[in-house]
Amino acid sequence: MEIANENSETYYREELHSIKEEVTSLRNEFSRFLQKANQQHIEGMIEEMRKSFMRPMVDYLCEDASDRMHTRMTADCGMRDFCEKAFRDLLHETAGLVGRGRIEAETIKLYRDKLEEVKKEAKTSNCSKCFSEVTDLFEKQVKLMRSLQIYEEKDEENQKIDISEIEPEKLVTEVCEPVANRQRLLMLKALSGESKTFSELSKLTGLRGGNLLFHLQKLLETGMILQRNERGDYIITRKGYSTLQGLSRIYSEIENE
Repeated sequence: MEIANENSETYYREELHSIKEEVTSLRNEFSRFLQKANQQHIEGMIEEMRKSFMRPMVDYLCEDASDRMHTRMTADCGMRDFCEKAFRDLLHETAGLVGRGRIEAETIKLYRDKLEEVKKEAKTSNCSKCFSEVTDLFEKQVKLMRSLQIYEEKDEENQKIDISEIEPEKLVTEVCEPVANRQRLLMLKALSGESKTFSELSKLTGLRGGNLLFHLQKLLETGMILQRNERGDYIITRKGYSTLQGLSRIYSEIENE
């Protein structure tokens, strides 16, 4: 009888353990689903913003290129009018890429090569000033394309990180400080799965009123999270999500050492 009871208890323990593992697996799967869904929501918001502001943005880039070419190119040059029109047409063309959605690395390389070819045709020493202006304007457009998530350098993720380019003050203020707090990190982690209201974040962190608002403001000011409207719920931004991913990679590497 005792043997039967022991076997029965062992069976139920094994069953309970199996159920717990299944629940944990389901919970992890659900968490991953929420993270993916929330990330898709963020990307959807970015896409809508990109579409809404695209035309005005292209117009601004064209106007900026025309103004800078007209005011900063060498004045006393017989080729000025010809070059100004050629450069303006080129920059208007590259500005138009912004409105086309995804831009391939080969396309940007093509325009960079084109600029280099034009530079070889320079006739006077004054040409360098004009080429410098054109190059600066073009790279300004490329930087904007990166911010809009429509262009990424080929193999950019696999390139070796240049530690010398780290700006300590900016990194500490915009990345380290916002997450160097247990409650803020807890909120950021929770928001990676789904949006949260003020009340839900208060319950999660145990913070109330002004104390919670202080930490939320820190995350809002540094672009880690967004609030849908003045009294709406909070969602994580791409920057916030990327920061969490970076912290996860760092933690994983440290744990494996």
